[in-house]
Amino acid sequence: MKRKQARVLKDIIDQTLQESGLAEGLETLKIHKAWDEVIGKSAAQECTKRTFRNGRYTVYVASSVLRCQLDMQKIFLKERLNILLGSDSVQEIIIR
Repeated sequence: MKRKQARVLKDIIDQTLQESGLAEGLETLKIHKAWDEVIGKSAAQECTKRTFRNGRYTVYVASSVLRCQLDMQKIFLKERLNILLGSDSVQEIIIR
């Protein structure tokens, strides 16, 4: 069997993820993990639901005190998330 063209494994995996539609879900998981790291474990436990769609990361928080604190720090949190992710995936954070 002859090789037609050598390809980098990373490129093959990226292409497979894009074609199967799993790339977006993987990106969301990375954002959730980075969020937990940025705000800390105990604060992350207060987040009941988190979604990421079209550059908007929406976080539902059970504690009203934590909700106010996170709301005041949205710009810092967004910058920190994007630094951890190595891209500008998160354009806006919505705290509810």
